Amino acid sequence: MSDSTALNLDWLLRELELTAVVAMRRAAPELVRYVELLQTLPRVDACHDEAFHQQLSRYVGLRGKLRMQREAVFEIVEQFKSDPTPRFETILARLSALTGQVEKSVASAVLALVDPLQPVIDRDLRQLLPRYGFPLLAEAPLFDDCVAWHSQLNALFAEVFASPQWQALKARQIAQLTPELNASLNDVRLLNAHLSQARRIVSLMALPRVSASKAPAGAPAESQQPRLAVRLHLCR
Repeated sequence: MSDSTALNLDWLLRELELTAVVAMRRAAPELVRYVELLQTLPRVDACHDEAFHQQLSRYVGLRGKLRMQREAVFEIVEQFKSDPTPRFETILARLSALTGQVEKSVASAVLALVDPLQPVIDRDLRQLLPRYGFPLLAEAPLFDDCVAWHSQLNALFAEVFASPQWQALKARQIAQLTPELNASLNDVRLLNAHLSQARRIVSLMALPRVSASKAPAGAPAESQQPRLAVRLHLCR
């Protein structure tokens, strides 16, 4: 890991620690809905269960063209729930073919229901993570860019889980949730929910930016350390 990447990861973990209490309390209702869907999906026929349709539509945010083809969406969910190794790019391709748009958020939300170890791409994550040096993802990205971003998101989560600070941060997260809810959640779901809610809290905080330039040879030792520049970060 480079110095620049390490500093960005350290700043992310620091701000997650600061936002843990408020963010996880806000995340609790959405996590309850997720667990209800996760437990219901194996028992229902996703093509024909109307109550499940309403739950799923609210959770993944079926709108516009996808809502107009909701029956096809439910068929895709039913097909993928029995797939032992569901792939993001496969679900993304199937859903995107229905609308002609790259349906990144819905595809990743569906994937997280059939594989709880996979992260969800939502607008909050896309707006928050560049704050810590993570690549930008456009509102209407290319298909391959979206697949690559999802893979990088998995890698970022793995780095957070491998950090010495994670266990202490996790303890702060689960302290805000009920024991029953915690029993149904893994680390990916905790971190994903925390990041989504943290964006609203940190959006106006000072933004750390790590300079990638190297000091010239012979420069004083302190000038060779990565520097943090600060500017105001406004999220829409």
